[in-house]
Amino acid sequence: MKEWLFICLVMFSLSIMGQQPQEPPKMKALYKTARLALKTRANQPAAKQGLLGALTRPELSNKDKCKIYYTAAELDESSNSLINQQAFLKQKYDSAALFNTVLSIYDNLILCDSVDIIPNAKGNIKLEYRDRTRDMMLKHRRNLLTGGIFFLKKSDWASAYKYFDSYLRTNGNPSDTLLPKINYWATICGHNLKDAPKILKYVDQAIEGTDSVTKPVLQEYKCRSYQSLGNEKMWVQELHAGIYKYPNHDYFFVSLLDYYNQHSQFDEGLALADSLIHLHRENPLYWYAKSLLSLGKEDYDKCINYSDSCILLDAKYADAYYNKSISYCNKALYVQEAMKGKNQLDESLLEERQKIKELYALARPPMEMVRQLQPENIARWAQPLYRIYLYLNMGDEFDEIDKLLKSKAQEQKK
Repeated sequence: MKEWLFICLVMFSLSIMGQQPQEPPKMKALYKTARLALKTRANQPAAKQGLLGALTRPELSNKDKCKIYYTAAELDESSNSLINQQAFLKQKYDSAALFNTVLSIYDNLILCDSVDIIPNAKGNIKLEYRDRTRDMMLKHRRNLLTGGIFFLKKSDWASAYKYFDSYLRTNGNPSDTLLPKINYWATICGHNLKDAPKILKYVDQAIEGTDSVTKPVLQEYKCRSYQSLGNEKMWVQELHAGIYKYPNHDYFFVSLLDYYNQHSQFDEGLALADSLIHLHRENPLYWYAKSLLSLGKEDYDKCINYSDSCILLDAKYADAYYNKSISYCNKALYVQEAMKGKNQLDESLLEERQKIKELYALARPPMEMVRQLQPENIARWAQPLYRIYLYLNMGDEFDEIDKLLKSKAQEQKK
């Protein structure tokens, strides 16, 4: 029994010893493996992975980390050379892998630079790798751009953005004539990815370097990005900028108009519309804005006047007709509300009843014009016309609208 117990203890001890983790390879061994991979042009990925895996070792200094990143870039360069050789010999090769090694070169060189610039314990910065990283980047710079274009053509927006971003982050030549295009491509990638930070990173440079047709589109992307991030202050600020820089691009003014209207900032909106009418008096949109904001303020007479000004400039402006009709309807409603609680048979109310009828009569033509201009938008004009025809005692017209509303109600139940 004792012999059996002894054997079990020995085997358990051997099992524990077998489970103990092996001591990680020393840095000298890792660099030796890397140098061998560079010399033989074999096993570069494994050698690189071994070096990068050692970055978490607490004993490493910043300069040690710089050396790891730079050596990893050299291993990437060696891998890239092998794939290039296959391409030169017209052998089968992986285009994506070819470009990815270039991107990896840049990623490791950027990390090398970011650590190299960290001050030492005395607060001094001694750049040991800057010249070498710059030389290697310049050597592969055109291939980095080619890789971005390769993925751009494949609509691989995420991959393409990485290449353009690396190109722009490491650009040391402000006179580079390719910068306007690359800023634009990077911004478009961000837009297609619906990634607001990526759009905002280069959109200003993209706007500066593009043509007059594209500028307002990129400015709209910029505004929408701030909106998606919930940055209301910058969204409003950039809408203002877009309004004055690109007055023919309605998105900026319409968005800001909606903002003022929803937040009951009617006076601010009216002031903006007035400033724009001073610059572009013949633009019906600004007169419509004044009618909408006046409607919000319940200043119905002004709303009617501004709607008429808009219609004079654009006889098919359905929204202006709508505002005008609703203003007359609301004026009639005010008179009706004032009559509540009074003896409806009192002859003194005849004047009020006549006034109501006159107001609905005035509301009828513009709302019928809305129907004519937007026949498919039944939800917009059917209820107001129902109310108008009811108070004008227009039996046939009322019956037609009543049937239409009932038919729509049945469709919705289905």
